[in-house]
Amino acid sequence: MPGSPIQNNMFNKSTGYVQNDNPFPVSSCGRRRNEGSPLTITNASYEKSNRDMRSKYKSETGKTLGSRQKGGTGSRRVSFACRFAGMKGPMKDSKGRPTRKAIALKKWGFGSVSAARNFCNKHKKS
Repeated sequence: MPGSPIQNNMFNKSTGYVQNDNPFPVSSCGRRRNEGSPLTITNASYEKSNRDMRSKYKSETGKTLGSRQKGGTGSRRVSFACRFAGMKGPMKDSKGRPTRKAIALKKWGFGSVSAARNFCNKHKKS
């Protein structure tokens, strides 16, 4: 170690930065990795991201987005059902939590992709 013995003994020897409260295990390369989905979403965080998106849209365009339609056969609800009926992807992640797709379907009043597909086929106008 360069320097004089006095300089070398001024500080305690460090073992590096240690995170005691980090819930993720250290991988072979020394990094911490989240083994599950990188985005875990709760109802509250879904609502917050929805509010943020709506606010950003309004500030950029000056227009207000319509609210969700949980029931009925309105054209926006039919359009949503048709769009999500063809969407691929799981309804739950690897840990059994609902994905954004599942949460959105539930918010619009559909329990599954097949429910949205049936609704779309029954109410679309073409």
